[in-house]
Amino acid sequence: MSPPGDRLWQVTLSGSFAALKAWAAAHEALDDPPWLALSVFETALPAGEVQLLFADEDQARAFTAGADIDPDWRTACTPLDDENWVARSLRGLPVVRAGRFFVHGSHHEAPGEAGTVPILVDAGEAFGSGHHGTTRGCLLAFDAVLAEAAPQNVLDLGTGAGTLAIAAAKALPGACIMASDIDPVAVRVARENAARNGVAGRIALVTASGLDHAALSGKRFDLIFANILAGPLKAMAPAIAAALADGGQVLLSGILDSQAEDVRTAFTRAGLAFVRSHALGEWRVLVMRRESV
Repeated sequence: MSPPGDRLWQVTLSGSFAALKAWAAAHEALDDPPWLALSVFETALPAGEVQLLFADEDQARAFTAGADIDPDWRTACTPLDDENWVARSLRGLPVVRAGRFFVHGSHHEAPGEAGTVPILVDAGEAFGSGHHGTTRGCLLAFDAVLAEAAPQNVLDLGTGAGTLAIAAAKALPGACIMASDIDPVAVRVARENAARNGVAGRIALVTASGLDHAALSGKRFDLIFANILAGPLKAMAPAIAAALADGGQVLLSGILDSQAEDVRTAFTRAGLAFVRSHALGEWRVLVMRRESV
């Protein structure tokens, strides 16, 4: 089915990737956004792009005229051919290999090699498709955890598209997997992606602000994925630390190199010990543990 209107229009915002990602996160919470789809891309760090699709030229130009766009960002407004917009979007998403994990869209076939864990996630309405360095970093860190232990109670905090929860469900067939996100759209998308990957019955999904949900209250997890942003991670450090079982680990992501020390300090103060870090370009994944007592 073709998208609305005779021709879609794309608005591209180019500038600092960190600033664009923060802007996109804030604006994805809108109840009725004027755009049809929003995507955030790294180009060459520290630069990035936000691409927004609109139903017609009037909506696209009205957005560029009235939006709170940083004057330092470059803005382009261009038409797209209806027949090519989906294919064009999909071609921009390569497969991602992260240890045993292979994240791909429906436009790529999963490999048949033994030991490979395929995860089918197309670009869509939620963050965390696996094509961004922060999600790939979490998968690499998870791959390292699996070489040492098999967590049995896992939480994907801020699940986005559900990629990390799906990875846990596929790699840990006997584990209890929970996933949460503050955005109900993300929870819906994650549920759909779990079904497409054959693990819908394995993941308990809830809409929650952080750990503030009855289903999460009092739970203790052997492993927590927290692929969010540095600021929220620091604010949630005590709650995340309290939700870890003795010996449990948290994988902290969405952190720039320049932010890593502050995030590490916040979680050390919350009682966790530093285990290791994984660097991917300008991004860092921190692995922290609650020591057994």
